[in-house]
Amino acid sequence: MPPTIEQAAQEVGGLRLPAGLEVLEVIGSGRRSITFKARQGGEVVALKVYRPQFIARYRKKYNVNIAVFEMSRNRALRKIPELVSFTARPIRVIGHDGQHSLCFMQEFIDGVPLPELAKQHKGLPVSVLRAGEQIVRLAAKAGLHDLDLYYKNVLARQVGGQWLPVLHDFNLMPQHEHPPNPFLALAYRTGLRKKSHRDLRCLEQWRALTGTD
Repeated sequence: MPPTIEQAAQEVGGLRLPAGLEVLEVIGSGRRSITFKARQGGEVVALKVYRPQFIARYRKKYNVNIAVFEMSRNRALRKIPELVSFTARPIRVIGHDGQHSLCFMQEFIDGVPLPELAKQHKGLPVSVLRAGEQIVRLAAKAGLHDLDLYYKNVLARQVGGQWLPVLHDFNLMPQHEHPPNPFLALAYRTGLRKKSHRDLRCLEQWRALTGTD
């Protein structure tokens, strides 16, 4: 069961939002953030609110604003024309000035989580697997890696009668840019470890989904 709005708000240190932005429900709870379904004017949006410890960690360790970083990664993927339909549309960052909670607003995706889709079809549809391979291939060609393709972080929706994945999490820091230890740093530098290693490993997890997990 997802947390209530009140419980989720407590986890992110409270919700301080601009006037006109109405929180409707909690739709996702992850390590770095909690995502709410919200309404702004006549548009339903996804509102990702970051946990304070990760706001501080990204600022200290990587010298970036985590919300701005995530939006930049989202935008970078959508600059690849073939990947626009596979990525949520970024809208804006809220909370630069500290008056509001630090949030990243995106298009709301009415989709099915990959584990649920695999359960319905006794494995992921071929269209989803082929699209995943295309995403990794085109992103790598553009120098983008570590797309956070963990199967629980990806939704699927029907487009033109077939199921296709759509990405909405972009706050995973690329490991080849910030290797966690000297051994991995050497492996990336010498080419022993591909920059897309974690993306390819995630695709293997997609293929292994049977719906019985």
